[in-house]
Amino acid sequence: MRTSLILWTLLVALPTSAIASFTPKLNLILPRGAMPGEEVTLQLIGERMEEPQALMFHRPGIEFLGFEPKDEKRLLAKVKIAADAPLGEHPMRLRTAGGISYLRSIWIGQFPTVAEKEPNNEFGSPQKIELGQTIQGVADLEDVDHFTVSLRKGQVLSVEIEAMRLGRRFFDAYIAILDPKGFELAACDDSALLRTDSFASIIVPEDGEYQVVVREAAYEGHPACQYRLHVGSFPRPTGVFPPSAKPGETVSLKFIGDPAGDLEGSFAIPADAEGLFAVHAERDGLKSPSPNWITVSPLETVAEVEPNPHHKQATALPALPSAANGVLDAADDTDFFRFTAKKNQNLEIRVLGRALRSPIDPTLSLRDGNGKYLEGNDDQDSLDSVLKWRCPEDGDYHVMIRDKLGRGGPDYVYRLEVLTREPSISVSLPLAERNNSQEQKMICVPQGGRYATALNITRANLGGDARFEALSLPEGVTLHVPPRIPRGTTNFPVVFEATAEAPIAGGFHPFRIHATGDKVPPVHGPLRETIHLVEINNQGPYHTVDSEKIAVGVIKQAPFTLTLESHPAPIVPQGVKKLKITVNRRDGFKKPITLRLPWKPPGIGAPDTVKIEADKQEAHYELNANAEIEPGEWQVVVQGSAETDAGPVLSSSGFAPLVVKGRFVTGTIALGATEQGKDVAVVATLEHAEAFEGKARAELIGLPHGTSTEAIEFDHGTEQLTFPVKVAKDATVGKHSGLFLRIHVPFQGETVLHQTAQGGTLRIDKPRPAVAGKPKETKDPAKPAAKKPLSRLEQLRQQAKSEP
Repeated sequence: MRTSLILWTLLVALPTSAIASFTPKLNLILPRGAMPGEEVTLQLIGERMEEPQALMFHRPGIEFLGFEPKDEKRLLAKVKIAADAPLGEHPMRLRTAGGISYLRSIWIGQFPTVAEKEPNNEFGSPQKIELGQTIQGVADLEDVDHFTVSLRKGQVLSVEIEAMRLGRRFFDAYIAILDPKGFELAACDDSALLRTDSFASIIVPEDGEYQVVVREAAYEGHPACQYRLHVGSFPRPTGVFPPSAKPGETVSLKFIGDPAGDLEGSFAIPADAEGLFAVHAERDGLKSPSPNWITVSPLETVAEVEPNPHHKQATALPALPSAANGVLDAADDTDFFRFTAKKNQNLEIRVLGRALRSPIDPTLSLRDGNGKYLEGNDDQDSLDSVLKWRCPEDGDYHVMIRDKLGRGGPDYVYRLEVLTREPSISVSLPLAERNNSQEQKMICVPQGGRYATALNITRANLGGDARFEALSLPEGVTLHVPPRIPRGTTNFPVVFEATAEAPIAGGFHPFRIHATGDKVPPVHGPLRETIHLVEINNQGPYHTVDSEKIAVGVIKQAPFTLTLESHPAPIVPQGVKKLKITVNRRDGFKKPITLRLPWKPPGIGAPDTVKIEADKQEAHYELNANAEIEPGEWQVVVQGSAETDAGPVLSSSGFAPLVVKGRFVTGTIALGATEQGKDVAVVATLEHAEAFEGKARAELIGLPHGTSTEAIEFDHGTEQLTFPVKVAKDATVGKHSGLFLRIHVPFQGETVLHQTAQGGTLRIDKPRPAVAGKPKETKDPAKPAAKKPLSRLEQLRQQAKSEP
């Protein structure tokens, strides 16, 4: 044993002949699971897995021992499963010198694994198995897998499948238990407890050979529809009561819905536990393969007291905030609860049902002290119900709970919580790619380089600024955050930077965001990662893994670095500014680089991407400010991605300041009118808000076809500009309302580009036709010219001047 471990360790230490790639791609892990106490060799199948460093596990219970590279697309990893490793899913990632893979999972089960053997597609030719085994199989197209097991009367036969939960593809598994004559004793497609996965459990009615059938529900299987089928006499309850516990207490729970009868279990709840908590029923040394769920909360909680179908019989809640646990134990059951609230108290009333994997589809209604309906809710972002309510006056109020379809049963368990709406804050990693929540959910910082991303903020009942920090980071890595995360912003950028000497390493690291400000309560929250392992377009996620620890690693040096040049010139409302990005290419790297802004300040627009071509060293990213942008200073960063010969890689610039100021000058354009072939003067009036030195330059933009003019230079204080517009004989006729001024204002050796006076108009008409009549008289130079008739206004002006 010791020799084997030393050999595997040496294999990890030895350099491989292949050049390390970036962004490892882990597609599949075989086998899909193991037993506690085992040492297992996992076959990792994927791409770009050169120079493997470690397997990173989200949950305790699995120890990584070493690697043995096999070929370009296969890697062997030896792991040891602890004897007390928790049953169920264990998310993991592969870390190489060039990156961290997408999240994949292996599953820990209590039985040894056996492989499905074809052919087993008929009732008459099933595969023989034993109780206490886990079958790893595949449900291919129109495939129906039959397994037979010999049982005695009175034995418990429980089967549970991990199918969709294995996270490879959409796989709606169906299972059934057949008696020796082929009659169906139990069947399951979907379940509230396991969602799209299935389970069934029976008491064997007589001795004989019983069959377990597995298929894709619609017979639309696929070679990637893998499953793990647990077959044994384990308990399989459908519910648990009470569905809650307090942190640090030892709680006695009753498991409901097992065909062999209810079970009791005692569980010590960790002092730092909160939210959903997994509990496994146990009988005769066997546990349920997957848990039932309770919630851990410090709230004072009562159990419903039957009968309570009317507001006059309502179960009283403790002083708010508080909670109650209940069961809709029969069809059309209705439960009432009473609480006391004060005027203007801001409350959130919610029912946890599906969140606890109960079959209930709860609806709630809020009533006053006399039972009069006030408000209600059915679904709120899920099949559970939430009502946010401000109390209108002091008094007693009632909550009514029932199932949407009037169903009920002993496992229709729920929890009612009446909470005072407290402030909260948290952050999450962004969705970088539609229907792919895994993209850029790993933070891989190149040696001597940077990695930038943006984080989304979720606030509730909270204003004020925020501050973000890392609670730990790999050696040699620094986190750069804008000095201020203003209130009202929904996201913000961060930059991770590694020194050139930072060792290649990685792990899971926690982060925290704090609300700040004199009038803001001391509230903080985590950075949460949400990975949808199976997600279908327009349908949403089917299997998700959440974590509050983020995969962060230092990887080998990237083939390029980016510099975002810092310039003092600000951007102004409706203005434009170009960011200059230069690239330092290493070791002859000549691939194109795609640039993105992972974050834009409020009021700033920009192209989705800009490219630095393979033969170029720089590019410009053009920013546009809207008319309502507010003055301030922001930190911006540019992220670059490239497809290298060793795989895709990301590398980012550092932060550079972007200053937003008010306009230096604004303008309006007077209506201009002319005919084809007649030049015209277009007059613009200027207003100055801030002084500048030197000459500004104004361009008249938006002139129609067949017209042209020249730019005009002007000084601060100039109030009017006159643009001489040349009009060709074929100039476009019509009312042209797209004129505006583009003004370049000098600022510390640069220019600040303004765009103002939008909506200026130039009307161009066709020439008027000549008027027919008397021949034109020849002008006699000796004869005085006839005076132009005075208009009525001019006559009145002359009359006023002549009066004493």
